[in-house]
Amino acid sequence: MRPDRAAARRLLRHPRVDMAVKAAVAATVAWVVARQLPGVDEYAFYAPFGAVATTYSAVVHSVSAAVRTVAAILLGAVLGVATDQLLGPGLLAIPLVVGLGMLLAGLPWLGDSRSYVPVAGMFVLLLGHGQEVGYAASYAGLFLLGAACTVAVSAIRPALPLDRTDRALAALRDACAEQLTQLAAVLDPGDDEDPGDPPGRDHLTDTLARARSATDELQEAARGNPRGRRHAAAVARRTDDLRALQRVVLLVDDLQAMSEDRPWGTSVRAFPAGLRARMADALRELAATTAEAATSDDEPGRRRSADRAVRALAAELRRYERDDGSEAVALVASTVVTTLRRSLSALTPHERIRLSESPLEDVEADDGPGRTRDS
Repeated sequence: MRPDRAAARRLLRHPRVDMAVKAAVAATVAWVVARQLPGVDEYAFYAPFGAVATTYSAVVHSVSAAVRTVAAILLGAVLGVATDQLLGPGLLAIPLVVGLGMLLAGLPWLGDSRSYVPVAGMFVLLLGHGQEVGYAASYAGLFLLGAACTVAVSAIRPALPLDRTDRALAALRDACAEQLTQLAAVLDPGDDEDPGDPPGRDHLTDTLARARSATDELQEAARGNPRGRRHAAAVARRTDDLRALQRVVLLVDDLQAMSEDRPWGTSVRAFPAGLRARMADALRELAATTAEAATSDDEPGRRRSADRAVRALAAELRRYERDDGSEAVALVASTVVTTLRRSLSALTPHERIRLSESPLEDVEADDGPGRTRDS
């Protein structure tokens, strides 16, 4: 039963459940309040409609949506009233309202609320029944009432989706680590089993998009949010982690592209066994670092081993060049070394953790990488 309770707890804490509850409460309150207002009973349903239409996970997003939507409704209402005054509710008025409404909906500041311009214009034109101005005022006012109820309900306990962001970032770490591990298996000359092809590059891109979306929602939810101010350091830490992982994703994609392409007429998979073995070691160490390291770390952790593995690859490349190896192979291998080092640097807070500053440092030295700048 314990796993079931944990699953139920995660479900109840899901941001979508929180939004559903707040939308339901706000719509109910808006409906009750609207029914008490004199002279608008016929149009009271616009209040809960406004509450639902402006429900978002972030309070600031709800406020922004309310302002934009009411502006779009008023713009469409003015268009509908003006058209009715000029042409009346005849056949020619419909294409005019829709056409001009679609043009006005292109105003960039309307955002996602742009579709309300022609819709409001049509409502005023066709449902106003000779009282277009009163209808437009009721429509906009009741919608605004519902939106205000949403903002009030959301402000009681504003959402701050830290857990959802953590899961998205963890999935991105796992995807990066999996990609690096698979690349290492492909290149390792000592691996007798066929590793197959590494995961498709679209998988990593899609996982990055989900992590970026979750982090953007967290940043938006933190704005104007008392919980966001209390957890400002936690929000900043997750933002820094996303930036670091974004760089790693791009670099991992470059590494995979080099394993598939033939720059200078040679492929990484065709490298000499010594170079491939060192590359596989460095990729595995970078995979472990990606899975474990965070930008908030004060301890070097796996970065020490990854730094040493990259320098070992650089040393193997120097030996290959001294033995008059292929210049094409050396050029591609040096690109791999730089890409691996850039990936490691992206995961390292340089103000707190020091990596080696030269590939010529002794790869066996224990006191090179991983020390803090103060040590």
